Amino acid sequence: MMMISVVVILVFCSFHLASQESHSLTLSATFISGETQFPGFIVVMKINDIPVEYYDGNIEKIVSRRYWRSDNTIEQYDLKKYIVHDFYSYMTSFSDVMKRRSNHTQGVHVSQEFVACDLEDDRLSRLILLYAYDGEEQAKYDILHKERKSIVPEFLWNQSVLDAMQSLFSKLYQPLCVSILRSYLQQDKNILLRRVHPKVRVMKKAHPGSGRTEVTCLATGFYPPCINMTLLRDGQPIPDREVTAGTVLPNGDGTYQQRRSLRVSDEELKRQYTCTVTHLSPENKLTVNLEAGPDSATLWPIIIPVLFGIIIIIAVVVVCWRRRVAKQGAI
Repeated sequence: MMMISVVVILVFCSFHLASQESHSLTLSATFISGETQFPGFIVVMKINDIPVEYYDGNIEKIVSRRYWRSDNTIEQYDLKKYIVHDFYSYMTSFSDVMKRRSNHTQGVHVSQEFVACDLEDDRLSRLILLYAYDGEEQAKYDILHKERKSIVPEFLWNQSVLDAMQSLFSKLYQPLCVSILRSYLQQDKNILLRRVHPKVRVMKKAHPGSGRTEVTCLATGFYPPCINMTLLRDGQPIPDREVTAGTVLPNGDGTYQQRRSLRVSDEELKRQYTCTVTHLSPENKLTVNLEAGPDSATLWPIIIPVLFGIIIIIAVVVVCWRRRVAKQGAI
């Protein structure tokens, strides 16, 4: 499911970096054919990249993920269940076509559908569909602009099918997406509209075996997961080919982290390294310099003996206290 996760973040962030009044509703459906321990069919609905509901094919129910609410009632349950079955029907056909084209008669294969609608300044700004098979995108449709692209002829809709899909989306999915998005943003605005800016550090770590030092810029604790990071050397951006860029990762507390690193020689380390981080908008820009002092690898030989000595002192104090208490009890 990595492909869909990356797409979700890219689609979501492309709007938030452009406007703080942009919001996104996404549906990610995964259909698995073959023997697997995972549910054969699951759909996850997210608002601004926060999971709010999901459908589990094993129990055939829609379940709330709004842990911050005491009432877990699913609004418009029957209509959402109809949409889930519509997804399932289409993805079953999609999976059969792709397996036949790829000559896949055995094994586990994953089909995915991704739908996103976005409100920008409270107006629908994008409605797209993506289809993927075994991690590779197969088709993309832009409903608002009536654009379609597919590497699979069976999914390159002709004009009559496209007109039918346009009608279905304009009468059902488009108004439903907008109404659900607006409703959730109003009900759960304290969670869905929150802004948490990143904490940024630029650190160094020696690698004695290679004779080089790793310089890392770490931004963590931010939400939403939209961020631009640039490592600079003497005030100039370092070429991408020299930098190892990590993906945006969840922290587990609803915030995210990302890092960029490069390895330099002792001579290069004498130069000035800084990191600029932009979150949400160009105005929210942070610039952080490389931390002075020894790196973390150098500090551990100092920290470990100190900690060991503190533990010994505490143990001696506890033993002496217990002996004293025992003597007083004997008297």
